[in-house]
Amino acid sequence: MNRFLLYIIAAILSVVLQATFLTKVFPGHYKPDLLLILVVFLGFNEKSLQGGALVYCLGWFYDGFAGTFPGLHGFVLLSVFLAVRAIVSRVNTESYFLILLVVATGTLLQYLMTSFALDFFRITYPFILKMLWEMIVQVFLNTLIAFILICFSLWFQRSVQPRLRIFVQKRV
Repeated sequence: MNRFLLYIIAAILSVVLQATFLTKVFPGHYKPDLLLILVVFLGFNEKSLQGGALVYCLGWFYDGFAGTFPGLHGFVLLSVFLAVRAIVSRVNTESYFLILLVVATGTLLQYLMTSFALDFFRITYPFILKMLWEMIVQVFLNTLIAFILICFSLWFQRSVQPRLRIFVQKRV
């Protein structure tokens, strides 16, 4: 139960940070999606039922805080979470490169699912054409922030809490 409380606190902090501080730091409307990075992390570490319910509720929370279409982010983030869960059982989940690759792929999937849902319910405007350039920039930003978070967590693990295992590095 404490683990889910920490996930909820991390989600609230990431949504507030993303909506307030990162809009000042990054120009325009390009900013890293911290909630998507958290969803990928949940996909690596949680089971499908509990993690899926948590991700769906976090998506609805995000829609209530910063969305215009109710349920859109719940649907999209749950799809990303289930795609990550499908990958996790077949690959080495201790690889940092794989985490970055899954964040990039999750960002692409998020944009494709969002444009699909918006095109499905609104036929008048093709959203995928508008989102194409944003998708490239967003993949770069999300992957960069995920890399920074991994480096920070490894530094934190080595210097502050040497016995706390956040990420485990497996040597091949």
